[in-house]
Amino acid sequence: MKLCDAHCHLANLEQLMPLRPLLKEAASCGITHYLSAALSKADLAEYPRIASIEGIKLLFSAGIHPFFDACDLELDDIRKLCEDGAIWAIGEIGLDKGNPDKRQMRQTFESQLELAAEYRLPVVLHIVGHQQEAYEMLCQYPLRYLLHGYAGSVEAFTNLCKTDCCYTISERILRQDKRELLDAMLAGGRYLFETDITRYYVREGERNPLLRLINVIRHCAELSGIDLRELIRVQAFNYKLLTGCGL
Repeated sequence: MKLCDAHCHLANLEQLMPLRPLLKEAASCGITHYLSAALSKADLAEYPRIASIEGIKLLFSAGIHPFFDACDLELDDIRKLCEDGAIWAIGEIGLDKGNPDKRQMRQTFESQLELAAEYRLPVVLHIVGHQQEAYEMLCQYPLRYLLHGYAGSVEAFTNLCKTDCCYTISERILRQDKRELLDAMLAGGRYLFETDITRYYVREGERNPLLRLINVIRHCAELSGIDLRELIRVQAFNYKLLTGCGL
């Protein structure tokens, strides 16, 4: 079956490693689909070329990140992408407790939610802290959401999932101290799998970080006792639910 990395940063990764051979090897292992996020103007310039690489299906999103200094996108950039139909979603956007300018962060988040509502696009969420505030904001916008890389409390996760929300399972919750959250995500049935790979997250000596996706899914199967094929089937169903495209 075909696999999807439901959140990554391929243009950013290519600043460190040649992307074409990595994607070719990943495709030979079944990883053929990518939901990749642009967080800079430099990223945007690269995605049309990356999307044309044979053997993969790439959908990319773009957004003003709540707490990433290298993000130089502006609201006008996001609007232009929406007008051109260039992106499948807006994001990753949201709230992050590391940002000291909470007022500006909230305003930027809200402005992008309004754009998503105007253009009827899904939203890729980055929520670190401020979970209740984020939930209250999301309830004002009946959009489809992909909650990426969440690793907070089960209670806040359950609340956020009262919206029309899919979510990703990543390495960060395949730990013993996050087992309750993993169980809640699996029980909810709206999961996909991600690497969140960027050039910043490549480990020393790692030859192809795209292949981490296979380890994430296998480790999840081992921890949960759920058959690997069932995990992949559920991800394929949710990918279509989220994007309207099949794997």
